[in-house]
Amino acid sequence: MNRIEGEIIEIQTEGQLSLVKVQSVPFPDDIFVSIVIDTSDTSKYLWKGNRVEILFKETEVILALSKPDNVSVQNQFDCRIKSLEKGKLLSKVNLDYYGFELQSIITTAAVNRLQLKEGMILAALVKTNEVSLGIL
Repeated sequence: MNRIEGEIIEIQTEGQLSLVKVQSVPFPDDIFVSIVIDTSDTSKYLWKGNRVEILFKETEVILALSKPDNVSVQNQFDCRIKSLEKGKLLSKVNLDYYGFELQSIITTAAVNRLQLKEGMILAALVKTNEVSLGIL
C-alpha cells in the first residue's frame, strides 16, 4: 500500500459522501482528492487542517510520460523512477515522491512500450475513488 502524508484542506459533503481535498506534505503544490463514505459529522478525523495518510494500492497507479491535460483523473503527481523489477508479465516500478517510496505495478509490455528507465521523471495518476484516507 502506498502512503503519503497530507493535510485536509477542503471537505464537500452530499448525503453520506464527502469529497476530500488533501494537500501533500512533501510537496504542497500537489492536491490529492478522495471520495469517502463518511462526513465530518460521522467521522472524527474528517476536519479541515487534520493530518492524514493518503493511501492507494500499487495496482491503481497509472504511469504516464507526462501529465495529461484532457483526462478525468484528478490525482496526478510527478515521481522519479528509483528502480524497476521486471517480470515476464508484470513489473514493479519503484518510485520516489519527495522522499516517500511508492510503487506501481504495471504490465512489463507497458514498461517496454514507454521505455521506462531508472532516474526518469514521470507522472503517476490515481483515480479519486481509489484513494483512501487514514488516521495518522
